[in-house]
Formats: sequence, C-alpha cells, structure tokens
Amino acid sequence: MVDARGRQAVVHDHEGALTALDLENGALLWRHGPSLRPCALLAGSVVTLRISPTPTLVVVVLDAATGEDRWTSEPVDLPPWARCTLDDTRAFTLRTDVADDAVVLRWTARTWYRGGAAPSARVLEESRRAAHGAVRATLADPPSLDVLSEAEAGAEALPETADADVPPPAPPVASSGRQSAVVDQSLVGDRRMELLLRPGSGAVVLTAVDSRTGTLVWEVELDPATPRRAPRLRP
Repeated sequence: MVDARGRQAVVHDHEGALTALDLENGALLWRHGPSLRPCALLAGSVVTLRISPTPTLVVVVLDAATGEDRWTSEPVDLPPWARCTLDDTRAFTLRTDVADDAVVLRWTARTWYRGGAAPSARVLEESRRAAHGAVRATLADPPSLDVLSEAEAGAEALPETADADVPPPAPPVASSGRQSAVVDQSLVGDRRMELLLRPGSGAVVLTAVDSRTGTLVWEVELDPATPRRAPRLRP
C-alpha cells in the first residue's frame, strides 16, 4: 500500500505485522502488529483491519509517521460464518474507496462446499452462502466509523455458479533454481516495485528497480519465510 505521493509504503508479513518503508531509499520507518491488514494510507493515518477468529470487523487507525495506535472502532458484526482474512481470498474480499479524509471499506464474504465426496444438490445449496456490506471510516479527530446501508454499500458480485465450489489455487512455489520468482510488480513514479519469492528459503523480498535503466535501487526482506501466497501489491 502506497501513499498518494509515492513516498511511503506499508506492507504486512504472513502474520499481519506491518512494516512502513521510505520508498526513496527503502529505509525502515516503523513496525507494528501482528494481525493487521493495511487498507489505506492518507491524511497522516494508516487505516487497517484487525484480523481475528471472531465474525466481526474492527478498524484500527495508526499514525502514519510513527505507527502508534490512534483509534480503534467498536466491532461491527458480520454473519456468524464470515471471517476477515489478511489478503483477498475466495472466502473474503475487500475493496477500498478513498475520498478526502474518509475511507469506505466494501467487503464480501462467501462459503462453499469444501468436502471431498460429490455432494447432493441440497448439501451443495446449503453450503453456499454470501453476504456483503460496507463501512465508512472518517479520519477526523477523533475518527469515527459508520455502517453504510445496503443502498450506500452498493451491490457486489456474489457467487451463484459452480465456480464458487472450486477451491482457491495453490500458492506459488519458488523455483528450485537460483532465480527468484516475481510474484507481483507495480509502477510507483519512475520505479518498478517487485515482490519476489526467494528460492529455497521462501523469503518474500520487495525491490525497487529504476524502470528506465533496470538498475536495482534497493531491496528489503519483508518476510524471512512465508507458508502462504505473498500479498499482491496495491496502489
């Protein structure tokens, strides 16, 4: 996650511990966590979602300069079967809309049949559940959180086809050779940010490469070893 000026980034490891970086030189600014999902970086604040085993949505706002806790919302109840996840999955996805000093978080939760044997039509139908909603975090002093109505939240695409019963793809595995696997890349100004998976160790590394010359500017190890798919870069 990168701020509007392209000067600071906030990323998380596989446990949800946050790392803030200076994008000019890759310097570490602060660390915070675990169990936080970064959603937006604006107005001097980092808006995050607390990941927990309970069916609730909790927004945590941090100071962008120091990483210190600024505010925590009251829990917003989700359906009893829904759980927030650290990254977008088939079970939970999150879309962030930013406007001035407010952030709207639009969520979609799903379940589907996970058994091995071919299910009956009834079991298949009962296993399919989907819900969506949205909250608005206003970054005033102090911040506040409002649950949006269904009309304000907008309609989300919910799974109604057999595709929802297909398990998510297996995570990528680093090549057995000496070359790192590029998981994702994004252009920030004149630099190409690349998320790499190191062979052997499974370490996740973020690098900044000059897009004009291809020269490596800096690199930072975000996660020494991850058992999951590395997160995708977001503007």
